[in-house]
Amino acid sequence: MYDKIVDKLNSIGQYAQLTGLERGKRLLSDMGNPERDLKIIHVAGTNGKGSTCAYISGILQQNGYKTGLFTSPHLVDIRERIQINGEKISSREFEEAYEYVERVRSTELAYFDYLLGIAMYYFKKAEVDYVVMETGLGGRLDATNAVEFPLISVITTISLEHTAILGDTIEKIAGEKAGIIKKGIPVVCSGIVGDALKVIKEKADREGSDCYVVDNNTFELIQNTYGYIDFLIHNEYYKNDCFRLSTNALYQMENASLALTVCAVLSDRYGLVLDMDSVREAVKLTKWEGRMELVADGLYVDGAHNPQGIRSFTESVNSLYDNGRLPPSTLLFSVVSDKNYDEMVDILCGCKHFKQIYVTVTGGARKLSADIIRGVFEAHLTSGAVCVCEDVSEAIERWDNGLMFATGSLYLVGDVKSALKGRKTDND
Repeated sequence: MYDKIVDKLNSIGQYAQLTGLERGKRLLSDMGNPERDLKIIHVAGTNGKGSTCAYISGILQQNGYKTGLFTSPHLVDIRERIQINGEKISSREFEEAYEYVERVRSTELAYFDYLLGIAMYYFKKAEVDYVVMETGLGGRLDATNAVEFPLISVITTISLEHTAILGDTIEKIAGEKAGIIKKGIPVVCSGIVGDALKVIKEKADREGSDCYVVDNNTFELIQNTYGYIDFLIHNEYYKNDCFRLSTNALYQMENASLALTVCAVLSDRYGLVLDMDSVREAVKLTKWEGRMELVADGLYVDGAHNPQGIRSFTESVNSLYDNGRLPPSTLLFSVVSDKNYDEMVDILCGCKHFKQIYVTVTGGARKLSADIIRGVFEAHLTSGAVCVCEDVSEAIERWDNGLMFATGSLYLVGDVKSALKGRKTDND
């Protein structure tokens, strides 16, 4: 039954009648508004949403709070999107929640709407203490924005993506993301992109919402060594406090700082009880799949799928080389057809640590020909060959077990993990 439900969900389109917000409001109303009984932390942004959610959830969980986590997309298993205290919803519980949503809904739903309904049913039934909720697309018209009274709104770094839907400027996209800000509800946001910050602060001012900004002056790298990062955070709540991250992704300093600030505001505003030793442990233990994740000895995967994400990825690679004597590496790249892949490739070609480049196909119906990707690389490279692999499994088979970085798409992350499992099975 569970497999049939997943197949049915996968056959449903991304869009339906009305806006996501209107569908979300109708669905939650049909369900008796379970969100009103939940303490919700609402997170929007272009890059870093999932990681920020993971750090917030980890801090709450490590401090003894039963915490629901709703994120997207998933890498391998749809149940990754709905978790309590780090455990995915079970197949049986997923079935039960889906059947309830299907029974009570009064309007046509899109794929994401079903998952929102399943999550809200599951979290309320489990009586979680907090819910950390990531938007699907945008913010203002997203189904999750049907939640009228979150505890706090969070907006991560904003860049140009989904421009056909959200707008073709940073300011327009920031306006859509800032749509999650509610009257009098505090907001914590990234201040890295000045044009976006201006829009967010103006929206917060109009709503009478206190706005807490995390920018490049908030955190400082101490060291980036194979397997971990040490950094300082300094703002109104932290005075050069040191934290350790179990990652080599420099951008996670910002996401962890956002999460730390969110939890500090919750403590200050709502009396959330936090133990600092537990907070430090949570930050150290938290890992978010597909973000400079070491999935095998010498093999990193990073789900960067837009120019800003790729830029952050290359900064992390360069930092690794700056802090250790590492051999030249292999780049495995794939991208889906609706991304700005020319700019992504141009940025990657500016990184001097890749001795060879593999390109392949990922993304199902949105896939882009590996020959097209190769042509883009060859247009930007001054030297070196680009190897086309028919699929990710072939790329993993070609891998010489030296240092390799795979990036360009979250689909690629999932495919690499699946290929590694197949490789291990073949070698057993």
